[in-house]
Amino acid sequence: MMNVWETALVFLLLSLTVLVILAIPVVFKLRESLKKGNKTLDILNKDLPDIMDNLAEISKRVNSASSKIETTVEDIAELEQLISKEIKQPLQNIAQSVATLLHLANKVFVRKAKK
Repeated sequence: MMNVWETALVFLLLSLTVLVILAIPVVFKLRESLKKGNKTLDILNKDLPDIMDNLAEISKRVNSASSKIETTVEDIAELEQLISKEIKQPLQNIAQSVATLLHLANKVFVRKAKK
């Protein structure tokens, strides 16, 4: 008859055997997943320089467009100031002169009409 230690050892060995048998498919799946991951990384590493070059080109174009827009906005602001200085003030003076003339004409014609 087996003693307790021998029984425990047999039980432990059977448990380990079952565990190894169950772990084998998991290990194969893990190995397959790692192969796919490595393949994906290889493809990415191969394409990465082109991707980085494209990003650099896009960045240059965006910076160039941004600079052009900034320059255009500054030019428009200068034009608005020029228009305000060169056209707005003279037009306001003309409008004020016309208003004064109308006011004087009104006084002259109203006085003649009342007489």
